[in-house]
Amino acid sequence: MPHLPRRTAILGAGAMGQQIAQHLRQTDGWLVAGFFDDWATETISPEPVLGTMAEVEAAYAAGQFKELLLGIGYQHMAYRQQVFNELMAAGIPFAQFVHPAAYVDASAVLQPGVFISPGCVLDLNVQLEPNVFLYPGCIIAHDTRVGAHSMLAPGVRLAGRVRVGERCFLGIGTTVMDGLTLAAEVRTGAGAVLVRSLDEPGTYVGVPARPLPPPL
Repeated sequence: MPHLPRRTAILGAGAMGQQIAQHLRQTDGWLVAGFFDDWATETISPEPVLGTMAEVEAAYAAGQFKELLLGIGYQHMAYRQQVFNELMAAGIPFAQFVHPAAYVDASAVLQPGVFISPGCVLDLNVQLEPNVFLYPGCIIAHDTRVGAHSMLAPGVRLAGRVRVGERCFLGIGTTVMDGLTLAAEVRTGAGAVLVRSLDEPGTYVGVPARPLPPPL
């Protein structure tokens, strides 16, 4: 008997939500039930907007979807965490999505809400905490852990035994050397190279990465 597709709703109908939907549409075994968004009110072709964020619980109870993925982006990290935690506490399940063109070692540990885009590589004993999002082409080496609600932009490379804190956003092409620890709420600019651990939140840029000076 064939398995039914995973009927998944997406929180957020903007650019990130559309990226998630496109990956699901192109992957066997997944079905996009629709979107929840406080601003978009029209059908997002070919799926509908099912309602606002306040209507998610009722829609789940009515059987409109079976699980969720979160399409709220890096400009709203605190809200991203809030929505995830509130809906998890309400008993609504979050999916884990691993694109068929990604490699995830069998020893890796993936928590609810994790999204892994094509071209990603997760090595031995990698841990992704809840609601981590990997854009295409991320490489995460052995024994590295990425904290909850963090996002890695395309082409991020984490060496072995790295610890990334919660709500971090690592910009496109960021490289983190082995054994480093990043505090919560660290952000990096494009192409940043981190050669020391970062104990404070903030934005870091350059090679080697340094704190971005405050605006004048």
